[in-house]
Amino acid sequence: MTKQDTLSAFYHKLLPLFPPRTEGYINRLKQQDLQHANFRYIFSVKSMIEISHMIEDSVINTLGGADTHVSFQYFSRINAQLGQYTKVAEASKGLWLYGVSDAPLPQLARTTGIDTSGTPLEKYWFVVAYGPGIYATLLAEEIDPEEGQRFYEGFYTFEPNAAFQIISLLHHMFPTQVSPPIAPQDQEKE
Repeated sequence: MTKQDTLSAFYHKLLPLFPPRTEGYINRLKQQDLQHANFRYIFSVKSMIEISHMIEDSVINTLGGADTHVSFQYFSRINAQLGQYTKVAEASKGLWLYGVSDAPLPQLARTTGIDTSGTPLEKYWFVVAYGPGIYATLLAEEIDPEEGQRFYEGFYTFEPNAAFQIISLLHHMFPTQVSPPIAPQDQEKE
């Protein structure tokens, strides 16, 4: 198994562990519900953006509390979210943006761009916030589009170990660009 296949194997192993939910479920979630939500889904881009914004808003509201790892799949897609990501970058301890380098990344504070061209990560949309008191993970794989629409199957969890494992895998895949994460129990001691 190649380094790039590691995330895919991890994703497919964890997915069945989460209860399935529909797009209506996300419409009922409130910000405070995020700390207790764990679910899997098949969602449209609109609902994926809503979940992503919930995690991003948690990062923004916890100034300097989290490292944030985000895949836009393609760097050109960040432009539609530039205002939000300017705030996320300013609030994060560090921000890592992953995607195919089809456009230049905007200059954002404390941000590292990671080109995923030619890797299985091209198919994944993820947002991971990782820091004391804020452990949120959205990990989804793009599934076959229908009539030009994009859909994603994935899971959301507030489980600290899931975020730790994903960032550990990202470090394994990109060791010179992604620092190894500190275990959740050790972060709480800092």
